[in-house]
Amino acid sequence: MTKAHAPPVKSLRIVIVEDEAIIALALQQALKSIGHDICAVAATAPEAISAAGQHRPDIVLMDIRLQGDQDGIFAAEAIWSRYRIRSLFLSAFDTASTHLRALTAQPLGFLAKPYRLDELRRALDGVEARSLAC
Repeated sequence: MTKAHAPPVKSLRIVIVEDEAIIALALQQALKSIGHDICAVAATAPEAISAAGQHRPDIVLMDIRLQGDQDGIFAAEAIWSRYRIRSLFLSAFDTASTHLRALTAQPLGFLAKPYRLDELRRALDGVEARSLAC
């Protein structure tokens, strides 16, 4: 078995927040292929906050730009403050000002779109290695 196909250190329970259905489906399939469990998929900030409260995942994979008036940073901040669940931002909108604003959500990091599966896997392996400590 190659390193790219090795099972994860720990299977994470993940909520995906992505407003583009095709991207959300591809991400869901990719995460399942590397051994993680998908609790829910959300397309808006209110859906994301609700899913995190209902499923209490280990991590939220959060797009920054979402449908509706509230963005992924708003959702990640609410999820962090209410449930102490951290987010890993996945976004094509990757600027210094966005990163600075997102720091209030205590993110686990940022992964620029388009991401590669090996980059996503490394980011999640880093989450596992830290044992999701706050």
